[in-house]
Amino acid sequence: TNLRSITMLMMKAIQRNPMQIIRAVSQRPACATFSSSAPSVEDITVQVNFMTEEGNRTTVPGLEGMSIHEVATMHNIDIGHQLCGSAVNKIHSDTWTEDLFGEGPQLGFDHIMISPADQAKIPPRLPTELELLRGVWDEDEISDNSRLSCMVVLSKDMDGMTVYVPDRVPDDGH
Repeated sequence: TNLRSITMLMMKAIQRNPMQIIRAVSQRPACATFSSSAPSVEDITVQVNFMTEEGNRTTVPGLEGMSIHEVATMHNIDIGHQLCGSAVNKIHSDTWTEDLFGEGPQLGFDHIMISPADQAKIPPRLPTELELLRGVWDEDEISDNSRLSCMVVLSKDMDGMTVYVPDRVPDDGH
């Protein structure tokens, strides 16, 4: 939880004055003689464009490893309620997927659509995702680009991706 708190504070600071934070983190003290292999904040920051049904566009920073749902929640962008358990598996390569035995997503309210240009940057949709989407949304509201926001985890190659946020459905007060 401390790491999450620090991350939240860093993201708020980046949102207020990103260039000042990036310059401060990137500068090294004059006495530093050892190089660090740790990535800078700039190295792990991913810009995400959220586009609403009305055409409003908001660009916000996120960090590699955060889900789109976490980024949207951190920046007060309403993409629907979600109860997302821990990861079911982790894809390490084309030939190695590690089972993590998590619960995975539990609800389908956090429907987003990934722009066709960015579709190749994210892993394919899981069958359970489609089942959850169908449990909440009408078939004509679900497209090949439809995803659950908690299932799309940011990586650096997603920098600048566009996420469309369709109109919300009532989620019984959540």
